[in-house]
Order: sequence, then C-alpha cells, then structure tokens
Amino acid sequence: MSKAKKWEIKGIRKKDSVCKAAKTILKARLDFLLSVIEKYFENKDVENLHQVRIALRRVRYNMELFISCFDRIIFMRFYKKVENLQDHSGQVRDLDVFKENMNLLIKDENVRISKTVFSKVDKRRTDLENTLELELMKFLHSKSLKEFYKLIS
Repeated sequence: MSKAKKWEIKGIRKKDSVCKAAKTILKARLDFLLSVIEKYFENKDVENLHQVRIALRRVRYNMELFISCFDRIIFMRFYKKVENLQDHSGQVRDLDVFKENMNLLIKDENVRISKTVFSKVDKRRTDLENTLELELMKFLHSKSLKEFYKLIS
C-alpha cells in the first residue's frame, strides 16, 4: 500500500455526498489544527508556529469550499475566528522571515544592520506572539469551536 499524501483524508468514499465528505474533511483538518496548536504550546519555536499557520490555512480554505453544506451563522462565526488566527500568526511569521532575510543580507552581502533594529524586531515579535497565544487560548475555549465541532461530527 502506498503512503498517503498530505492532502489525502481517510474516511471519504466515492459514494459519499459532498456534504458528508465535507464533514469528514473539515473534522480531519480541525483535528490536525488542534494537535498542532497543542504542539506549539509545548514548544513555541519558529517551526511549530509555521505548522500552526499551515494548519489554519488548510482549515480556512477547505471551509471556503463547503459553506453551502452548513448552518451559515455558526459556520461564519467559526470561519472569522480561523481567519483572525491566520492573520495573527501571519504577522508573527512575517517577522521571522524578515529577520531571516536580514541575517542573509549580513552574511551574503556583508551589510551592516544596527542591533537596535534587531531588538525592535524581537520586541515587536514578542508582542505579536503574546497576542497570538492569547487568541489561540480563546479559540480553544470558544463557543464557536464547540458549535462548529457539533456541525461536523
């Protein structure tokens, strides 16, 4: 048996309706997101943050395909939470990438960048990451997560 691809989801059969398949897909994506968030809280490194961002995108973009299968009010309330988390995680990730690019400039082009710039980037990143962590905790305990989980279960 060949190894499953990262986009393949177990439990979907060809004879399933689109809405039944949507529930299976969104549950798998949401379960993965929750496990990645848990891993991030255990170790708040750059790679785990990146994995949270990827998982958020997968949930959000899969949701966009299946809105017609669910109660619109509950769906959109949850969608907005996911979108908000994606925005917050993107802001933190952007600073990680910016810092990597500054370090490459220093190394490859022998460019001098003030330590003050690095400390300001680090301070901004810390502030944004603290906000993200708070938003992730709110998300994990939110009514909209519980309601959406009911929709897809």
